[in-house]
Amino acid sequence: MSKFIDRLEEIIEGAPARMGFGPARSEKTPGLALVVQISGRHKAGAATATGVSPDGIILSGLSGPAQAGELKDALSDTIWGIRTDSLSTDDAKAYEKEGSGVLAFQLKGTAMGVVSSEDSAKVLCIEADIDIEDLRDINALPVDAVIFPLSGAPSSWTLDDLATVARISGRLGKHLLAEITELPTAEDLKVLRTAGINGLVLDVSAGKEALESLKKSLMEMPKPGSEKTSRANAILPGVAYSSQREEAAPEPDEDDDE
Repeated sequence: MSKFIDRLEEIIEGAPARMGFGPARSEKTPGLALVVQISGRHKAGAATATGVSPDGIILSGLSGPAQAGELKDALSDTIWGIRTDSLSTDDAKAYEKEGSGVLAFQLKGTAMGVVSSEDSAKVLCIEADIDIEDLRDINALPVDAVIFPLSGAPSSWTLDDLATVARISGRLGKHLLAEITELPTAEDLKVLRTAGINGLVLDVSAGKEALESLKKSLMEMPKPGSEKTSRANAILPGVAYSSQREEAAPEPDEDDDE
């Protein structure tokens, strides 16, 4: 399993207690993962992104693996990866050789060999309005996580947006990352987590102040309690989805006829 997926699992389950003598203490973990995307001015963006200690960094808009190699020293203390529309198997291996631990890509134009990697997290980028049948097909793919956009300002988010989140989370047994453009409120963060979101992706162009504010909000989230649900049982999907199988009725005992 990749370091990035390990980190997501750590956030979902809570960090293990520290080993050693003295009273046991649990490491503070955020309520959701923070992933910073750097889509331009990569060197300056890397300095800003690493300064807020995110759970992951994704580089997009790169010219190729060589450019990633030029940035790896600045990102060496952070889990980082790349995001591209299409990806060949050779390029995926080249990015991994440079230190990438996350490969984010779209369905079309990405070679099948990309998902054979055992060291990198495989992240599929989808649209929020993707068809239900496509979601079921994606669930069978060997990818670890899914990114989808949660567009608009959080102040304009409605139950319709939440239904979109729940529709995706209810049909995918994958880690879910929502790509946002503005900062959600503390209440929004709790609702998103309950609906099945595991992390938020925010572009570094939002600014250091916004990134630090989001990081602070994520660290201050209460531990999941009664609102915590599995990805298969988010707020809206429940057990009504046809993708979930009903238990077969037990066969009658032959002795009952006697």
